[in-house]
Amino acid sequence: MADIFDEIDEDLKRDQMQMLWARYGKIVMAVVAAIILLVGARQGYTAWQSNQSEASATAYEQALKSDDIVAALEAQRGQLTDGYAMLAQFQIAVAQAAANDFEAAEASYMEIAADSSFDPLYQQAATLLSVMVAPQDADLGVLQARLADLETAAGPWQAMALETGAGLALRSGDRDAAMSRYKKLVEMADIPAGMRQRADRMTAILSD
Repeated sequence: MADIFDEIDEDLKRDQMQMLWARYGKIVMAVVAAIILLVGARQGYTAWQSNQSEASATAYEQALKSDDIVAALEAQRGQLTDGYAMLAQFQIAVAQAAANDFEAAEASYMEIAADSSFDPLYQQAATLLSVMVAPQDADLGVLQARLADLETAAGPWQAMALETGAGLALRSGDRDAAMSRYKKLVEMADIPAGMRQRADRMTAILSD
């Protein structure tokens, strides 16, 4: 059994944050896509009502067609309405992570998370995503502290925060903390089947 723990430790120490991104990349993209659709729908109605929002919608769409999306969106952010400005920030972070610029992506998500003008739901999503894309050499204690509220409060991001936090705990060698999070995941009623299976497996391994 010691060999199994050694293998787990080695896997978790090797590019952990990038591994998290590889595992959850599709989920992250789905989360961002949902945010984009929701905000886009709201802003679409506003665009129908307002010339200013219509101009923002046009500028945003043009920026997405640019060869350098990050630079184009950065240039347009000051002229966008609030909803499109937030969309631009999420898109910038996605593009940075896709280009393996994890430090920049983390900073972009943290900028969203710190902006109290945004709905808390979006701030929380950005907080979680900032941890998931953080560079390999990021301070694990800082990342874990960033997740604390999301792990303990019921909400749409709690399960992902717990699994991400468990991975960070294992990476730092704290198996008890990881086990606590996996057990909480197993006890949760409504989580994706794949996440439940991973939590069950890790709970069994850590219990031996």
